[in-house]
Amino acid sequence: MSAGMAVLLFAGGLFYCNKLLANKQSIQKYEQYFQTDKQFDVLFVGSSHVINGVSPLDLFRDYGIASFNLSMHGNYVKSGYFLLKEALERLQKEGRNLPKMVVLDVYADGEGTSNLHNAWDSFALSGTKKEMAKELAEDGKSMELMMPFSLYHSRWSELKKNDFEPNINQLYGVELRYGVAYPNSEIVRNPEDKKEIQGEKLSYVDKIKSLCESCGITLVLIHIPYSYSPDWQREANSFYEYAKENQLCYVNYMNEDIGLDFDIDFFDQGHLNPVGMRKMTREVGKLLWDLGVKDKRQEAEAGEWEKEYEEFIDYRAKRLKDITQAKIYLMSLQDPDLISVVQVKRKLLEDVQIAKLIERLKDGKNEVMVVEEGDKLLPSDGKEGEYDLYCVVHKKEDMGSVADSGGFVWEEGVNRRK
Repeated sequence: MSAGMAVLLFAGGLFYCNKLLANKQSIQKYEQYFQTDKQFDVLFVGSSHVINGVSPLDLFRDYGIASFNLSMHGNYVKSGYFLLKEALERLQKEGRNLPKMVVLDVYADGEGTSNLHNAWDSFALSGTKKEMAKELAEDGKSMELMMPFSLYHSRWSELKKNDFEPNINQLYGVELRYGVAYPNSEIVRNPEDKKEIQGEKLSYVDKIKSLCESCGITLVLIHIPYSYSPDWQREANSFYEYAKENQLCYVNYMNEDIGLDFDIDFFDQGHLNPVGMRKMTREVGKLLWDLGVKDKRQEAEAGEWEKEYEEFIDYRAKRLKDITQAKIYLMSLQDPDLISVVQVKRKLLEDVQIAKLIERLKDGKNEVMVVEEGDKLLPSDGKEGEYDLYCVVHKKEDMGSVADSGGFVWEEGVNRRK
């Protein structure tokens, strides 16, 4: 065997081992972006607020906007700059069209090396990745970001099926978080209640602006609602001035009435649940339409988007079977592609969240029956049992069959599926 062949085999083996042993979150997140030949008119950049806040499949269904959500958990404005730069360089290298618009969420905490791994481990070593590691890695950890094999080489005994067959995200970067949570106490809704923007964060927003300008891309700034860290909420209000000074569009959705209910539209204090996501997506779609992003629902590519949206409906319907808590189940029924028959004992309506969720289902044209204490629920699918809540769910496109059904009992404030 020649020395050259040996080097090639060694390099190939190292590449395979690096991919096999590495953190799979990055591969799961970005593989769809790497593999698709779709042209995206909009890229979204931000943290988990955006992952759980804007759905490209819903954007295309409602507005015909082709987009991808590049955001990653724990990766904020600084990492977002490098992720965007890497994504644009990849498009240019492949001869694909650059997006017309980039939407950046200005929320930002500090990037930790472990979260940088979540985003970057599936990206090949490049000039941009080296620059990112040099600027953002904690002391002594830049090499492990550039060459993650150095961190994961001892994981042989921990390998699982997902390492060999990663569960690739097919939702254009989005994740659905199923939950219902009350907000924290302070929600800043006054745009005049401000705090100065951190200088380092602002410098990276400037870099993103310059990168977009150099590529002929329109930059739009947004701020997706949450209910913790009021100082970060105040800082977001200072971006109004920054946007005005730099001739940028900025919408702080904390200060907009978009129909979000902080009692039932959030998975936790920081992240929207699927219902909150649809509301946020609807508003972002309106904004992008107003800014002139093209509606592609009449173009050839629409068929593939529509097929994928049908699969998205099936995905949401199947998820119902795994939900064991009554509040989360009721939240999940507020879905534009599902219709439900719900029977609920009146005592459950004493809970604020349950009452709001039931009222919302009524407004959504679902059939809701409130049953008095002492009376039995009579499920429409014929299942017998002692329940405090029973739901029968159909997909709107297939009312003749049951997508899911389930009964719940309520015991001293603890709800569970029976």
